[in-house]
Amino acid sequence: MAYKLAELHGDTVAVPQLVLAHLTQTDGNTMRAALYILQTGDTDPHTMARALGLPSVEAARRALQYWAGAGLLEKERGTAAAPAAPTPKKLDLASLNDPFIAVLCEESQTALGKALSRSELMKLVTLYTEDGWQPDVILLCCAELARRKHGTIAAVARELTRWREDGVETGEDAERYLRKVKQREEWCADAAAQFGITPDKLTGWERKAIARWHEEWGACAELIGEAILRAGDKLSVRYVDGILRAWRAQGITTVAAARGQGQLNGSNILTTARPAASPAASAQKDLFNRDWAAVFDEEG
Repeated sequence: MAYKLAELHGDTVAVPQLVLAHLTQTDGNTMRAALYILQTGDTDPHTMARALGLPSVEAARRALQYWAGAGLLEKERGTAAAPAAPTPKKLDLASLNDPFIAVLCEESQTALGKALSRSELMKLVTLYTEDGWQPDVILLCCAELARRKHGTIAAVARELTRWREDGVETGEDAERYLRKVKQREEWCADAAAQFGITPDKLTGWERKAIARWHEEWGACAELIGEAILRAGDKLSVRYVDGILRAWRAQGITTVAAARGQGQLNGSNILTTARPAASPAASAQKDLFNRDWAAVFDEEG
């Protein structure tokens, strides 16, 4: 069946040649965003995401970044004064023919709070062009590391490797991951206060253990507090981990059940120790009196 263009009755939108030139270079959501902007003039990512049924606000932001790099959009001038951002380094990457690259180079320097050298910018672009990271994920990582005071491109590359190991690929994945990181930081801060130390004194293993109590074992704050009380003068993350491990093995999930079970002793604490060289000899030792520093290897 053949088709022809239906008669138009004035209900049209002028589409710049610039947009048409990108028909084969971008995806459907990005092209829909351009048509929406041309029709409404709206560049708010929240309303755009709702109006177009985009999967997330980040998808709308990516489209805005794309069209800003392509030249369809430009940053508004004369708005309220904002903190001075570093002047981005000029880098000729036009040969790569990708509007996202200019946006990535500019916004990453703003996120990190400093100007980057040419070699740093090239490494940054490599994360996008060769390693397959979406620009919004790279920028989220830059902002997160700047918050932690580790804002270098080498640190960004290492962090993104860890993110990928945790299943992060898209902006939505990164946002979920960062929410998890924030939650873990809050758990560690609460636990550190109960142990009478500052969060920065917690080792890597201790941080993982605290996260495990909540995420894998489902231990509530009250149950963790009860385990801390049971530890008495042997208070340490490893000792509390052993108490919680023992309770989990016995199916104890509430404070009431833990109190009904009675006082734990050395023979029913489940430790996190590696097998000793002499099981018979180690079985005779009171686990409460072990030299934990000698038994355990701290993880990074």
